[in-house]
Amino acid sequence: MKKLLFIVFIIFSISSMIAQSNPDGEFWVTGRVEIKNSMTGEFEKAAALKTKKYNNSQETAMTTYKVMDGPDQGKYERIQGYKTLDWFNSNMMSGTGYKYWQNNVSQYVQNYEGRKIWIRIENLSLNWGPEVKPKKHIHRQIRIIKPGRLGDFWRFSNRITEVYKKHNHTGVRAVFKITSGDNENMMVIVNAFDDFKDQGKFPNTEKSLMQLYNEMYNESWDKDLEIYNDAIEMWGRQKERLSLVPELSTEL
Repeated sequence: MKKLLFIVFIIFSISSMIAQSNPDGEFWVTGRVEIKNSMTGEFEKAAALKTKKYNNSQETAMTTYKVMDGPDQGKYERIQGYKTLDWFNSNMMSGTGYKYWQNNVSQYVQNYEGRKIWIRIENLSLNWGPEVKPKKHIHRQIRIIKPGRLGDFWRFSNRITEVYKKHNHTGVRAVFKITSGDNENMMVIVNAFDDFKDQGKFPNTEKSLMQLYNEMYNESWDKDLEIYNDAIEMWGRQKERLSLVPELSTEL
């Protein structure tokens, strides 16, 4: 009973923090899992059964990627997206899938890093939506912004997105801001693709992003990039590659 009350308290606290940030936003929940040595096969088999049984609807859909390089290589990231505050009030209170995980999957887990909750910045996203199936690969860029410098990050990122949209860039891209579970100035830029040779392009021009940006914004690329880079903490840059694990992902 105490454990249940503690979970309810945590959920209420998270919901309160999210509501204060943007009550009408689109939220995403991630959790990164480290598997015990030599238990990868057992974990994937058990997690696949859990996904098939309890994550088989739009509401409960789960997507899983495996980290392919960097300090977290080999870990799995479980992702649930396109959530509203109503989902936090209802779905997170349901413990059936959680109990199944605890009884059948957790024995293969070395470490679970805990939930992180994000809000997707829709005006900085490109070709991203629930109608787009999860891509085979993603590049995930982490940026920790200096206190008081988020405006400089928004300005450059928004201008880049406007260039992409004006020239019909084919890439799939989204920007997320942490709302709970990590550094509150953390931003993540996700570029998703199926083919390493085609991660998005401008179909109607041979010009580069920098050239098109300078045309739209009065040759200000170098200056704007310098301001953007200065807004990021010196230690606040990381990039990693993740690959989709279809067996652990919901197919609707």
